[in-house]
Amino acid sequence: MKLLAAAFAAALVTLSPVALAQDAPAEAAAPAKVNQPISHFFGIFEGSTKVVQGAGAETEAAGRISRVETKADGQGFVITWATLYIDEENPSALKIKDSTEIRFAATDNPALFKQVKAPELWTGKPHYWARIDGDTLNVSAIVLDADGTYDITHYARTVQGNSQRVEFTRFKDGQLQREVSGTLERVSE
Repeated sequence: MKLLAAAFAAALVTLSPVALAQDAPAEAAAPAKVNQPISHFFGIFEGSTKVVQGAGAETEAAGRISRVETKADGQGFVITWATLYIDEENPSALKIKDSTEIRFAATDNPALFKQVKAPELWTGKPHYWARIDGDTLNVSAIVLDADGTYDITHYARTVQGNSQRVEFTRFKDGQLQREVSGTLERVSE
């Protein structure tokens, strides 16, 4: 029995994280992700998006046409987006779901931007911020209602060449309400 206990203890030492790290081959450090400048995201992009989960998924209204324009605005930028979709109640009609324009100002961090004239929290109006992560521009908003309920939306817009991959999510009090994705193409600088 003592021999078995000694073998077990030796095996534990051999499999310990320290021992494994010493025996593991050295890996090359991953190259650091370089954040693109905000100008990388400038231009007008249009294309198809689709509701993949939540309200509107698997209906005629799941398919949409989206348009995003991002341009310089002083030391920051302005982004405008709109979505055109089929009206479920009247499939022969198209509707504009929303058309939103938000102005962002630069901060001390070149990868972070704050909404110009952001509303106070607890007013039920969206409070936006933006962050660059490599070749992705993340635009997020939080809506805090006076009763404490909240709504969070997030757009991840990844630009590679003349394409922009859009991933959108919306949560209401922590529950996923909608997820939309699609690829837009640059139509203008």
